[in-house]
Amino acid sequence: MLGAVALVVVVTAIALMAGGTSDQDPGPGQSPKQEQTSPTLTGPRADVEITKCSVLDAVRWPTAEIRITNHSSKTSNYGVDVEFLDAKGERISEGFAATNNLAPDRVANETATGTREATGTVTCRVTDVTRYASP
Repeated sequence: MLGAVALVVVVTAIALMAGGTSDQDPGPGQSPKQEQTSPTLTGPRADVEITKCSVLDAVRWPTAEIRITNHSSKTSNYGVDVEFLDAKGERISEGFAATNNLAPDRVANETATGTREATGTVTCRVTDVTRYASP
């Protein structure tokens, strides 16, 4: 019986040290859980930002205005894939934007446009970025 009590005490102590899941903020001096922080963008993806997401009036196609900033040390070419989502989060269409020979620390403003009609609220999301040094 004493052995069973000791086992319960040890298991409880391990559970308390491991910490359970909690939706509360961490205490002073503690870091937030990974899932509570947004990921840091790195590499070519960090060079791309959607500055405007809208629908073209004339054809009702979704469009994304994109700012590309070359943070690499070499003049580079970029290809940016964008998806357009409806209010339910379902994909309406895809688009592509590109720029060539962008010097380090320079900015290019490009546009990606979908080719299917969109109505209502549209969300634009970068799905892939390709960067390679210009020849």
